[in-house]
This record gives sequence, C-alpha cells and structure tokens, in this order.
Amino acid sequence: MTHKKVILAIYAHPDDAEFLAGGTLAKWAEEGHQIFAICATNGNLGAKITDITPEELAKTRKVELTNAMKTLGGEKAIFLDFPDGFLRDHIDQLKERLIYWVRKLKPDRVITFDPWKKYQVHPDHIEVGRMASEAVTFSCFPMMYPEHLKEGLGPHQPEELWYMIPIEHKPNRLVDITHTMDKKMKAIFCHQSQVEMMADLFVEGADPTNLTEEQKTQLQDGAGTMLRMVSQALANLSNGDIELAEVFYAIKLGPGMFDNYQEMIQEMIGIEQDSLEIF
Repeated sequence: MTHKKVILAIYAHPDDAEFLAGGTLAKWAEEGHQIFAICATNGNLGAKITDITPEELAKTRKVELTNAMKTLGGEKAIFLDFPDGFLRDHIDQLKERLIYWVRKLKPDRVITFDPWKKYQVHPDHIEVGRMASEAVTFSCFPMMYPEHLKEGLGPHQPEELWYMIPIEHKPNRLVDITHTMDKKMKAIFCHQSQVEMMADLFVEGADPTNLTEEQKTQLQDGAGTMLRMVSQALANLSNGDIELAEVFYAIKLGPGMFDNYQEMIQEMIGIEQDSLEIF
C-alpha cells in the first residue's frame, strides 16, 4: 500500500499555488494524500480597481482561496494574514508561524517558491520561499521556539522541499497533470479578482476594472489556452511521454541533505545529472 503523505504548500498570496502547482496538488489529493495550504498574506493589495477597500478585497480573496482548495481536494486554507507586499517587515513573525505550522501539521513534503530565483522582483515571493526553507530546516530542533513544546508541538522534520517551476535550475521532478488540468483551471478561475487583472493581455482594448460578460468569456478562454500551452511546454521534458506537466526542483531534508551535496558537487565538476523523476 502506498504511504499516504501530508503535503503542505506554503505561498505568499491566495492564488500562487493554483497557478504554479494546482494540477499537482489536485493529483496528490486524488491519490489520497492530505493537502494543506498556508497563505502568508491577506492579499489585500491584489487588485487594480479602486472602488473596493483593502479589507473588502482581503475577504474576497479568502473566499476565492477557500473555493479553490475545495476544487483541488485540499483541506481548508490557513491564513497568516500578514499585509500584502510587506512580508519583509514581518520576517521574524513569519518564520515562527511557519515553524509552528510545520510542527503542527507534520508534513512529509513542503512546496514553496524558490527564493534564489534570478530576477524575482516580488519581495513577498522571495521572503515566503526563504522563510519556508528555514522553517523546514529548523522545525526539527526543539531549542528553536521552545514555547511550542508547551503547546504539545514537538520537533518535526519533513522529508522533502519542492520549489515550484524552477526557471534557472534544471527540474528534477515532473508531475503528470494531464488528468487534473481541468481541476487546476477551475481552481485558478476561482480567483476571479486576479484573473480579471490579466484582461488586457488576452482581450484587445479591455479595461480590467470594467469587463463585459463577453470580455470575461474571452479572458477565460485566452488565459486557459496560455496555461495549457505552458503545461505542454513543460511536458516536453518527458520526451513525449506526457501531455501536460508541472515541474519542480526538490531537495531532501534532514540526513538526506548529504545526498544533495553529492549531487551538487557532481553538477559543479561537470558530471551530467539525469535525475528527472516523473510522478
């Protein structure tokens, strides 16, 4: 019997994981794994319209993520409610909260942003990836935030950390999402407040703040085509064996970190790495 895993996605804004890993999370949920999501910010800046308050937008985005997680088959999302765009100002609190939740949920696998990706201009993405990486590294040390012990939360060490769609580094994990692409798309379109901001990319002359129903349909069709093309391009790494895919760069944690050093040294001295694992 396949071991059922606890899988935790840690990201900055309510729509991040759906765009980058939604098909994978849906696939794992279908396989019986338990899927959790931690959203670090309340997403209260993510809109171009001005006839809504930040507080109202935050409420809207919470509802959108709640619906998206239901669509993917995951558990109810956990919101840390840090202000959108200002994670860097709350870095110590973010680190403590993430370690707390890693100890509480005891995930086997954690998915997040690659904080060392070149030209990553969004500071929230950088900081959530960095603090998620620190959380899975330090959550096994009881001297780190010993107050957690008083709440009955002992040390925990996840097995793996997966970075979403690594641009610079050759991925070593490819997930076949051919049969969960529709769920990914439905989950993405739960985030209507975010999809509509992309209207001018797909609908000529569209005003993202004032779309007609026809334009909304054109937007959904255009965004869907783009997302499918991206998944097809990533699937090419399988040499034609898979139709649609999402990719990651995964590293082992705990004692497995020594395996990572071996791989990195081989890569550094020019030994070709052929470690793409297909899920």
